[in-house]
Amino acid sequence: MARPLKNCGVRSVYRCMPARSRRAGVWGVLNLDDIDWFDQHAVCRGYTPEEAVFSQDDSCDGIYLICKGLAAVRKTSSEGKSVLMKLARAGDMLGYRPFLAGELHRASAQFVKPGGKLCFLKSSAVQELLLRQPLFGLELLKCVSQELGEAEERFSHSVTKVLRKRLCHWLLLMKEPYGTTSADGKIMLELPISHSEIAEMLGVRAESLSRTIHQMTRDGMVSIMGRKAWINEPDKLTEELS
Repeated sequence: MARPLKNCGVRSVYRCMPARSRRAGVWGVLNLDDIDWFDQHAVCRGYTPEEAVFSQDDSCDGIYLICKGLAAVRKTSSEGKSVLMKLARAGDMLGYRPFLAGELHRASAQFVKPGGKLCFLKSSAVQELLLRQPLFGLELLKCVSQELGEAEERFSHSVTKVLRKRLCHWLLLMKEPYGTTSADGKIMLELPISHSEIAEMLGVRAESLSRTIHQMTRDGMVSIMGRKAWINEPDKLTEELS
């Protein structure tokens, strides 16, 4: 477990959260008294990429809110193969599903770059917060429902859509958090993960992904070099999904 930060640089642990998290959703339902209570019980922690936030099959000790950085959630099979399940960025929560289900963590989480920081609220504090603020519980259930819907959509894509469509869908999802649009309408993405990790998320072999990227580059739709990608014709990516 990473050491607690002695000084987060702000007077309130609650203020460590991204503004979008404080204003809406789970944390947006807290009133001023709840926020003061949160500051007394939450712990702000810093992590290096070598440290695990939690490991697969660990007991779920509470919920985590990512304040800064990008965390990779991975699941390891009984044969020892690790698969990247999702990426969690600032404002996302981890651990709430196993907390509500009373289960062990089914995957592990680790920051992918230095400077990762999160707020942690232990299980007993979460239970108390649920009693203090019932709307908090309703919002947690919404999060679980949304996560289930996203998982169903990913499964549907993996079964019904060819790799080219899956890659188009993934690149468009990366547009908001990691993309910038130029004056001529092209989008430049700072890819948060490597090509092999993208292949893991899409459920394909790295060689198959490379062939698909080559085809799309040849068609003039994208250009990918290392961790940078250029979407030359965003409308064509959208058309591929129709």
